[in-house]
Parts: sequence; C-alpha cells; structure tokens
Amino acid sequence: MKSSPGKQQGIALIQVLLLTVLLSVILMSMNHQARQHIRLAEAVQQYTAAAMALHSAEAEILFSLLSTEAPQLARGGPVGAPAWNFYGVPFTFQDITLTIYDTSGLLNAANPGSKLLSQFTSQHTGSETLGRQIAAALADWQDRDDMIRLDGAEQADYPMFEVRNGPLQYTEELLFIKGVTPELFAKLAPLLSLFPRGVNINNQPEALWRLYLSEYQTTELNRLRSEGKLTSGLFENLTSMPIDEFNRFSYGPAYRIGFTVKNADVRLSRELTLRLMPFQQQPLDIYEYRLRHLATDPLHAAPHD
Repeated sequence: MKSSPGKQQGIALIQVLLLTVLLSVILMSMNHQARQHIRLAEAVQQYTAAAMALHSAEAEILFSLLSTEAPQLARGGPVGAPAWNFYGVPFTFQDITLTIYDTSGLLNAANPGSKLLSQFTSQHTGSETLGRQIAAALADWQDRDDMIRLDGAEQADYPMFEVRNGPLQYTEELLFIKGVTPELFAKLAPLLSLFPRGVNINNQPEALWRLYLSEYQTTELNRLRSEGKLTSGLFENLTSMPIDEFNRFSYGPAYRIGFTVKNADVRLSRELTLRLMPFQQQPLDIYEYRLRHLATDPLHAAPHD
C-alpha cells in the first residue's frame, strides 16, 4: 500500500521541524556554555587583578608603617594624607580599606581577666556570672592539671574533644571554651589578641573602654581621640587613671592589620599580625597571616556591600 504524496510531505515536514528544534537546543546549549566560559574567564581575570592589588596593598601598608612613625600617621602623615587610627575604626588609604589594631590596646586572649569578661557578658548577655565562668573555664583549659577551679570546666565538661592543658594557640580556640557561643565570640574577638605587649591605653577600642569607664568618660575620650586632641594629661584628668609603665600612652610595636581590595565583583581581604622593628636587620616579625573571603567568583560569591 503506497503512501499518498501529501502524507509523505507531512512526515518530511515533521522531520525538518524536529531537526530544527534539535539544532536550536544544541545551539542554545553551546551559547550558554560559551557565556559561562566567558563569565568564568572574566572572574579569573578579576580575581588575578585583585590578588595582585592585594600584594601591592600589603607592600604599601608595610612601607608606610616602616617609613613613618605611628603618631605621625595618626596625625595625617604627609600633607593631605588621611589620618590613620590604631584602634579598629575602618579608614581608606589609597583605595584600600584598612582596619588596624594596636595589639597593646587589646586584651590578652589567653587571660582577658575575670572582671573585664564579667563586664563584657553583663553588657551583651545581661549576666556577669557568665564572664566569671568563661574566665575560669579558660584558665582550666590551659592549666596542666585536672582540678576544676570554682566556676571552671575540665575534661568531663568536654565529652566531644580533649582539653588542651596548654597555652591557647589561636583566638578561635575560645569557641571550644564552655559558655562561649559563636554570637558572643563574634563580639569579643575584635577585643582580643594573642600578642599583647604591655598596655597602650590610648589605642584601646571604644568597646574596651566601655568595660571599665563610664558612659560620659567613654564618649568624651572617643570624641577627643577622633578629633586628634586626646593627650595623656586629658586622659588622666577625665579618668583619674595614672599613665605609667603599666598603662602607657603610646603606639605599637605590634599591630593586627586587616585590609581589603576590590576589583569589579571580586573582593579580597587579608589580615596579618606583626611586630615592627624598623631599625633592625629584619625590620618586621610576622606573627599571624590570614587570607580571607576566598569565594569571590561572581558566580558563587556571597553578596556584600
């Protein structure tokens, strides 16, 4: 039985349509893949440029710190240059977002002090007792015995891991300490350093001043400091605290520096803690070195401001 010409033409038309649809799908897929490859290539290019800018930024920052004294940088350095600060308030330097902490203005992460911790937890959780418990648990975490001090915690309180029984090795280790929640740690961490060298009281963050000074004292000191008018004499007059060999009104020699560079959709951040020794054969000693925010591909990066 022969097919009619009209039927054969219909079958041929359907085949042509199917082939057209198939080719269209293949072309659309190839076009999509090409766009993905282009976007990936652009992301790699942006990341490479940002990484190079990050290295350049690090060199610029270190050169400025080694060639110009910190008090001069705090006053503005060369004519027209922005004033630096060493107590954690972000500022811009040559298109670099900088955050610098004088580690001598921070609390010792290994022993922040029960009184200050109690004030901190009182302000942030409403419980002074929690601060005492954290201080005791932190001391138990580091001592070499298994005796539980008052309000402390030993191995029996940590069934999932072993107590260190040795000095704290990194700040994030506080997250293991009984009573320290991720939310509390996020607020406490900026005030802590494993590398304090004395106490530079003029470079303490405002949040740290609030742990032992009144609201009026903190507000007034912060105003004077932001205006570049704070002196040791004014600090003593406002607080009745003596400036001496224990509570210095000075800078350095160690700093925690966080800086960020941006290139299109890529943002890279680095943090390093170092001690400056500008007149030594080795002018600086790096204590910590961290690269942050690695997921910067615009296809996968988390949104940021």
